[in-house]
Amino acid sequence: MGVVPLHAGKIHVQSGPWCLAAFDPLMAPLIVSWVQDRHELFWLAPKTIPPLTPAKVVAWPGSDGCPMLLYGEQRAEPFGYVELNPMPGQKGHQWMGHCLIQPVQRGAGLGRLTVELMLEKAFLNDRAKTVSLVVFPDNTTAIRCYRATGFRQIGEQVKYFPNTGRQHCMLQMRLTRDEYLQLRDDHTPT
Repeated sequence: MGVVPLHAGKIHVQSGPWCLAAFDPLMAPLIVSWVQDRHELFWLAPKTIPPLTPAKVVAWPGSDGCPMLLYGEQRAEPFGYVELNPMPGQKGHQWMGHCLIQPVQRGAGLGRLTVELMLEKAFLNDRAKTVSLVVFPDNTTAIRCYRATGFRQIGEQVKYFPNTGRQHCMLQMRLTRDEYLQLRDDHTPT
């Protein structure tokens, strides 16, 4: 049994002292403080026009989205933020987005932990068939994290973003439920 964090949000998935819990909009100012510059904001949320505000963070997931916070070790403040949202018009297909770790905690494996917990929620709790995401090709740290958790590149997409006034290429990555279960089986001690 893990340690329950010092917050009131509903816990979606837990592993030892770590859990993903329901996003509390009162934490939106904290999430805003984690975004260090305009470039990082663009990687994180390319449709969000600077400056980032708490209201914009609260609006990211939309009405059907599932924003979550990473908590651990009886700490009152979260370590990370991430969303799992339904892919419009595609039953059983979810997309993961806005994955962000507190700056002082980056490089310690919490991004990978956050993604792993999110995948557990998606595939084991929600019974998703597929989880997808998009990432900018120059965001190499995020790409390494996603690949380490089983995501594979399935293509590219080009989108125009009004806040930059130009088109940008993004990598499309995907993980299916069968691939996820195979990876879990391969890493389960016998």
